[in-house]
Amino acid sequence: MSDISPLRTGTSLLSRHECEKAEGFFLPELPRLLPVAYHPKAAQIEFRSNAWVRRYLAGCFADEGDLLKLLRERVGLYAPLIAPTADEQRVLDLADFYHFVGLIDSLAADHSGLGASDRGARDVFDKILADFAAGTDVALSDDSPFGRAARDLWRRISAGLTPDQVLRFRASMSRFLRGIAAELPHQLTGSVPDYDTYLTIRIDSFGCDFILLLTEYALAVDMTGPAASPQFVAVHHHAMRQLILVNDLLSLRKEHGDPMNAVRVLCCHGGLTLQRAVDRVCELVGLHEHAYIAARDAVRHGPFGARADVRSYLDGLDHLLAGSQEYEYLTPRYFGDGSVWDGSTSGWISLTAPIARFLPRAGDASRTTAGRRSRIPHWKEP
Repeated sequence: MSDISPLRTGTSLLSRHECEKAEGFFLPELPRLLPVAYHPKAAQIEFRSNAWVRRYLAGCFADEGDLLKLLRERVGLYAPLIAPTADEQRVLDLADFYHFVGLIDSLAADHSGLGASDRGARDVFDKILADFAAGTDVALSDDSPFGRAARDLWRRISAGLTPDQVLRFRASMSRFLRGIAAELPHQLTGSVPDYDTYLTIRIDSFGCDFILLLTEYALAVDMTGPAASPQFVAVHHHAMRQLILVNDLLSLRKEHGDPMNAVRVLCCHGGLTLQRAVDRVCELVGLHEHAYIAARDAVRHGPFGARADVRSYLDGLDHLLAGSQEYEYLTPRYFGDGSVWDGSTSGWISLTAPIARFLPRAGDASRTTAGRRSRIPHWKEP
């Protein structure tokens, strides 16, 4: 079932024009009902992951300036935020992995390179998958930086996975790369999919399967069995949609005009202005965050709740959602190279300023105070 009311099939040219010509939008406070924590070795992990990028992936960048720009996005801090209680080495493995898949996503957005065609991208992705699937004693199918990095990641991560998780990991990488390729025709033509099509593609291209699996890896648990139960399906359904929609809001400044963003989908197919679409996606975030908490608590108080590994995993999902959102507020990736987060979580965001920050209102250059956490009403599915 769709997360939104049925959308009109026609594209509103007026709403599309208004959406594209807007100079900014106001981001309301999001719920933030889950605990935020940083791994005690967060700084060390970030530095070590940056060094891994330089060692394995430097050849993917045109020059040193492009490499340094990526490192300023602080991707190495993402894993310490989403797995703050995990073993340091496993968090480092996650940090390197998210650098790897994040770079694939960024390069796919370059329509003069990897993202020039979905067929060319699929050929590259097939080679990457071959290196994740191969044993460590098999020669590299791809001697590119991606191939060498994939083999190093697989050597480290596979050692901590059960046989069931190994199969799931390979399948999850296949779905992720397939999702990235499925986005490219929309990216290249500018065609905006309807909401259900968008969400189907986005669940793959966002990496939802491996995000959940790596949460298990970080905590050294295996949820292969419980994950198939209806209770876990509900938890994962709402958790992944909360992740995707929060990302769509906080990355909107960078992705303004991108057809694969829920805000853009609502502008073009729902007849909404940019601000109304932002407000609607904020409502959906609230809906899914509350529904996730309800589904999580149902598991905690059900038959699975007596298991220590299940309780640890559910705590890990809380940190995953909260940590992802924290990271998206602080990364210069979304607010401009050189931006420094001041703790604000709500306000006016310029779509045209080289570096944006949350402002009290359009055109106001005064500093904002850190946005207070607030609860929004329990939204009903429209």
